[in-house]
Amino acid sequence: MANYSVEYKKYIESEIRSSKSMLEPGNLYRISSYDYSDGETRSLAGINSSIIFVFGIYEKKLNCLKLNEVKTDKFKTWLQTILKQGLKSEDIDSMKTLDEIIIPTDRAGNRLFESKIKGKPIYINDPRPYRTYTIDGLKYIQEIKLKKDFIKSLL
Repeated sequence: MANYSVEYKKYIESEIRSSKSMLEPGNLYRISSYDYSDGETRSLAGINSSIIFVFGIYEKKLNCLKLNEVKTDKFKTWLQTILKQGLKSEDIDSMKTLDEIIIPTDRAGNRLFESKIKGKPIYINDPRPYRTYTIDGLKYIQEIKLKKDFIKSLL
């Protein structure tokens, strides 16, 4: 299984510790410590940490794409498809979080999954990048802020 997390570094502006209650669909996060269902807590450092795009939160679970397993060019092409139409450079400059500039979706993420993920190149991958994480299992998570110049390059 290929790990592309190093390739994402050049697009990341910063990473800020986040609390479980602050998680929102439409944003990127890095999971560095997680309690797995087998009861074991694993610390995931460096390239082994999980970079995820959360597209839905439902019944205390995160529905997401694990980007470590997706080539950055595939992610960039897909991200263009979920940006709101008509965005301007000023919109990117004033945004605080990624979810502000992507198309609206329901909290569970069903609309986004059905229209922009399922059957699309970002999803047709081996292994599939789709993951669910229980919110209670999250021990250390950071919100990833993408470089604004990178996002502007997608317009």
